[in-house]
Amino acid sequence: MKKSELATPAGIDHDYNFLSGIERDLEMADKSVAERGLDIGLNGRPNGNQSQKMDWQFSAAGVKVIRAPKGMSRAKENKTHRSKSGNKNIIWTVEWIGTDKSRTLTQSSAAEPIYRIHPLFESPTSKKKRKRETEATLTSNPEAVQDTAELSTIRVASSEINSHVKAPEKAPLVLELQAESQQDAPSIESPTSQPDAPSSGAPTVDRYIFYLLRPRTSSSRRVLIPLTSTDTLGDALRGQTVEEFPTLYYFSAATPDLPPEFMLDEQYRKEEGEQQREFEELLRDVDPEILKRLKDDGTKSKVDEEVDSKRILDVLKQDLGGL
Repeated sequence: MKKSELATPAGIDHDYNFLSGIERDLEMADKSVAERGLDIGLNGRPNGNQSQKMDWQFSAAGVKVIRAPKGMSRAKENKTHRSKSGNKNIIWTVEWIGTDKSRTLTQSSAAEPIYRIHPLFESPTSKKKRKRETEATLTSNPEAVQDTAELSTIRVASSEINSHVKAPEKAPLVLELQAESQQDAPSIESPTSQPDAPSSGAPTVDRYIFYLLRPRTSSSRRVLIPLTSTDTLGDALRGQTVEEFPTLYYFSAATPDLPPEFMLDEQYRKEEGEQQREFEELLRDVDPEILKRLKDDGTKSKVDEEVDSKRILDVLKQDLGGL
């Protein structure tokens, strides 16, 4: 627009329309953020290779991922990636280990509840779908339906034949014994009169107890972090550390006690804290010359060998006991 036209009514209308358009765009952006949310962590990723991009997404999700050495089986099994759908969440490779030591790998969305991504979970929708597929197979295959009808006809015919065969007369004593046994026997109702019982193999929300494995601990037992089955995988992993991808243990809710080779994270932290406090108390009471002597003894055998904290504790206890 020319400078001479700026002060004219047409120029004022042009500026007004331009500013109004900017204001509408800002309002639409605010409305979009309020409705769908602003996913800055996964969209504002840096440029680089795929590993660096995923590390950025892990950091945005609040998960610390320890990388396994290249070529190791765990690194090869890791297929964790970013979802291609609109929510742009993380699709985790998840390792599931059951009570029977069975191992299963799944690709699970961080937005799904833990009980739904469990490998043994079967939703009612999938059951109905399988039932519809069975009905469709029978409808599309008339021969199978005909075979079923012929089989029913044969059974009916055989029952009619048996009904025309006269049963041999029985002695009164036998009849009396049979009548008594029928009175004592419990009544058995027809299976069709009973509602379908829930399948014992179909997992529910409370059927299993789930734990996250804490990697690389100093304990000889596996350290497990309790999880809530209704929490999403993303919420369960936030603030946690995994090695390449999460390892989830599941145990039957009927036996809530953990096997002896496992321990809870709370117990592990308590024991670690006690050992650390004991170590710090010993260091406060030790003469600096003793620490220097310990270091010199360690470098005699191997110069680059680091002083083991447990060996320091043993020596300190001996020195303090002799004081």
